[in-house]
Amino acid sequence: MDKESLAIDMIPDAVPAMSMVAADEPYMGQEFDSEASAHAFYNAYATRIGFVIRVSKLSRSRRDGSAIGRALVCNKEGFRMPDKREKIVRQRAETRVGCRAMILVRKASSGKWEVTKFVKEHTHSLTPGKARRDCIYDQYPNEHDKIRELSQQLALEKKRAATYKRHLELIFEQIEEHNESLSKKIQHIVHSVRGMENKPQQSQT
Repeated sequence: MDKESLAIDMIPDAVPAMSMVAADEPYMGQEFDSEASAHAFYNAYATRIGFVIRVSKLSRSRRDGSAIGRALVCNKEGFRMPDKREKIVRQRAETRVGCRAMILVRKASSGKWEVTKFVKEHTHSLTPGKARRDCIYDQYPNEHDKIRELSQQLALEKKRAATYKRHLELIFEQIEEHNESLSKKIQHIVHSVRGMENKPQQSQT
């Protein structure tokens, strides 16, 4: 297998169907038929244990660019970078605490995806038995307020955009009127020039 290039692959945290997926604990050497199967297994395990997973690093083959490795981590992995924007409506609740829990699956020569690394321990409390949605709501207690604020900002931006649009329409109307006036003046000048050119000819006859 060729050397892989390690890159962050931001893909949607879509959760594969968990029906008929066992939620036993992962172990080194565990095999799956596909990356999606590994994702579904770890997600089912996380739901039972009481945390939410996040799709993280992807390794690709240098030969053909195909996926050959994937890291699935606890969504509390790492630390959030500080927001450098000048104006922040409301500081988001801290959700990342540097948790190192994760699994790493790699594609073997057989085509199977094998667990090559498993970190079980979390650096935060877990909520066994709680649904994925409940866990997310616990981590984002002010999410509804944030959505409402963003909706209000969106409404203001729409009004502002409508005002700009109307101003542009007025400008275009003025440009069209100016072009029409200019066109009439040019036509008048052309007719005047032609009239002056025709006068000598008429006097000679």
